Amino acid sequence: MKKIIGILSVVILQGCGSELLYTTNNIPIPLVQKQGETQISGQYGTNGKSFNLVSSPLEHISLSIAGNYDKVTINSNDFDTKKEDKNSHNYTEVAIGYFDNVSESIVGEAFVGYGRGDGMDQYYQRQEFSSIVHNNFGYGKYDKYFVQANLGNKNNAITTGFAIRLSYVDFLELMKTSDGVTTFPSGKEALFFEPALFGKIGGKNLQLEVEVMFPYTQKGIDFDYRNFVISTGLRFIF
Repeated sequence: MKKIIGILSVVILQGCGSELLYTTNNIPIPLVQKQGETQISGQYGTNGKSFNLVSSPLEHISLSIAGNYDKVTINSNDFDTKKEDKNSHNYTEVAIGYFDNVSESIVGEAFVGYGRGDGMDQYYQRQEFSSIVHNNFGYGKYDKYFVQANLGNKNNAITTGFAIRLSYVDFLELMKTSDGVTTFPSGKEALFFEPALFGKIGGKNLQLEVEVMFPYTQKGIDFDYRNFVISTGLRFIF
């Protein structure tokens, strides 16, 4: 599975024609059910490595910290010598949530939170019908403010459902360099719609989880982003 996800990451990275500077983290979907519950999870996917720690100190209230990071280096297809395309990102967020049972088998959650991250992208691009190869580099730091809703249907050892997150992403720093010429783009903020489908299978204390996300934003931004994310991981429940 890890090999398959790694291949998908390479394909996505090679397909980018602009600096890929925003990669969404996995949406935490703990589906907490009682006060005092603590969960720890780790995932791996096309967005790299993700983690989540969530705990419920009060009835119906949970606190969450999550993050995502990755560094990918591949040989460039647009250069005859051993040049490498590189992409990396780091992100951490905190959130406070409310959870409750909608029915006997359905659990609902709502979160509001804040995160900060950065992204770097470098790639080589051959000009069409020419031997000229351009060296492109981008870097940015951003704040993210988000709200989200999770809904899961528990059926014995299997839980399925969906989540929706709205994220306002604002780049505090954003710069691009092409063949040594540096620019500072103006399209630095966007509202992202980030829906996700998920499935979990396991027992009371350990679950295997899979999540698929489809991030989307309006046009007019001066950076690229991953519009498809799939990941899998384990969640420990105490």
